[in-house]
Amino acid sequence: MTALIKKDLSTLKKSLIFMGIISIAMIAYGIYRGQTVMIPLLCGLIPLIMAAISSGYDSSSQFEQMAFSMPITKRDYVLSKLFLAFVFGIFGAISMFILLKIHNQIPLESALFISAFSFIIIILFSAVQLPFILKYGAEKGRLILVITYFLIFSISSMFKDQLNHMMQYLQNYSVTALGIGIIIAGIVIIGIFIKISIGILKAKEY
Repeated sequence: MTALIKKDLSTLKKSLIFMGIISIAMIAYGIYRGQTVMIPLLCGLIPLIMAAISSGYDSSSQFEQMAFSMPITKRDYVLSKLFLAFVFGIFGAISMFILLKIHNQIPLESALFISAFSFIIIILFSAVQLPFILKYGAEKGRLILVITYFLIFSISSMFKDQLNHMMQYLQNYSVTALGIGIIIAGIVIIGIFIKISIGILKAKEY
């Protein structure tokens, strides 16, 4: 799987640099405007875009046919496509935690809960998108990408508007229990979509 990740990073190097510059500028603007929700939003969008680009390259170069003729498993291929989502999920969660503690001065447990929620959501969106790209290809999968973008913007807007209410609500419950529950549920759902993606690859003929 390490070789697959290195291949994707090499293929996406220019795109990652370009997206990184734009993201830094947008995150800086979001921090300046007090919109901390901009961080998980961008951390969720970048892996989605990169996964579509990477799958497009694989399809045009017929990389999948070559890869699966070698000792590369479908599972490793699917997990490698979620690597960037995992990395950006960690970055988004840590950034959210720091900014929430600095600007909002909320309790430690609440900040951890929101950070964990951001991490799970970032990976989840990529996991949901992946089966559609593998099934229909990068071109047709772009429709799913657009729909996913819309969902991310909608959820981020709702999350921003309800942040204060969420904080008040969480004070009435055990944040630790809620956080663990969400993490477990998120991992289960992500695992389901990973299995779906692997199943799609196994059903294909190369």
